[in-house]
Amino acid sequence: MRIVQLTDFYRPTIGGLERHVDSLSQEFVRLGHETTVLTLQIGDRPARETIDGVRIERIQAWSGRMPQLYEDPERPFHPTVPDPGALMALRAAVRRIRPDIVHSHSWLQYSYFPLHRMRRPAPDAPGHIVTLHDYGLGCAKKTNEHGGKPCSGPAPVKCLRCASGEYGALKGAALAGGLRASRPLHRRADAYLAISGAVAEAARKVLPPEADLRIVPSMVPRGIADLARTEPRPGFLPAEDGYLLFVGALGPHKGVDVLLEAHRRLRNRVPLVLIGTPRPDTPEVRDPLVTVVHDVPSAQVMAAWQRASVAVVPSVWQEPLGQVAVEAMLAGRPVVASDVGGLREVVEDGVTGLRVEPGDPGVLAQALDKLLGDPALRRQMGQRGRERAARYTVEVVAPQVVEAFDRVLQRRR
Repeated sequence: MRIVQLTDFYRPTIGGLERHVDSLSQEFVRLGHETTVLTLQIGDRPARETIDGVRIERIQAWSGRMPQLYEDPERPFHPTVPDPGALMALRAAVRRIRPDIVHSHSWLQYSYFPLHRMRRPAPDAPGHIVTLHDYGLGCAKKTNEHGGKPCSGPAPVKCLRCASGEYGALKGAALAGGLRASRPLHRRADAYLAISGAVAEAARKVLPPEADLRIVPSMVPRGIADLARTEPRPGFLPAEDGYLLFVGALGPHKGVDVLLEAHRRLRNRVPLVLIGTPRPDTPEVRDPLVTVVHDVPSAQVMAAWQRASVAVVPSVWQEPLGQVAVEAMLAGRPVVASDVGGLREVVEDGVTGLRVEPGDPGVLAQALDKLLGDPALRRQMGQRGRERAARYTVEVVAPQVVEAFDRVLQRRR
């Protein structure tokens, strides 16, 4: 099978979505499928290269030539409407590659939607499947939140005000208005795959009623569980094992400020380690029992999970899935997580960890103290978590994606 993956960003730009596409692409190659990633050109990166058997082609989008539009010029994301430059480049690439399947992962899909014919397609026309990694199909902020609470659904004025508060009036209006105007294009996909039930529920509000929407979770890379056992102990860790560990963006939306307050209230004052990416709104840390480290390689993160007592995922926004919780569970750690979004599906309350009300440091501290004071319960939850996390490995998830491809191709034929 010839597969084309569409994604705004790819190596060396890496986030949760990009790592998913990378892992999936490598697995496709391992399974014998010819795989090409079409992604946006950033800086002076090569227009074409091959990494680990995956062909990468970087295309020029008109919007990418205006870096002043973006807070981070290294992440000039595709707009919420078709980009003429990207559309022309995608048309040329698809005609040349002649894939069986085009698999979209980001807003770059809006430049492919107009090219995909649902009715009377040519005999060799590819199928089109969209994987939804977040809430960006209906939310310009991709968070599915309004006024700090879960959003009840998109509405023109509400979305305009909400997006403007996030991006500024001009940019917010363009993104929110673009999403609304592009909604008819959502019919230009043969199937949608949502990474969680939370993402699927939000997507149904902006998809046509007849849309084929199924849940296929995101995945962790092959062999990542082995790294927890084989990687040497990182030097930045506290002198003794048994600390609390948080991994993620070091911002309030991830509940870092809530975690710091909960840590101050603990009866069992064990060290806390924060691994992540700093942000302008990262809280200041002065507690000697708190270690903060940035830009840690994946292998060392897994080694850190292996030596922690409890994993903490205190997000206050509607996490689409919560992949760090999966990684912690693969290392056999119990997880204390907020009862939000896709985390409800990853962390089974009372079995693989504890789910708590988001934004409440007192409740979070109580849950952490409960696990810190009960080693037997931690071991039991850790073992159950390792078993549950296996369903999120690339070996399990990739065949589900290929099955979705086959189903679409059979239906189109």
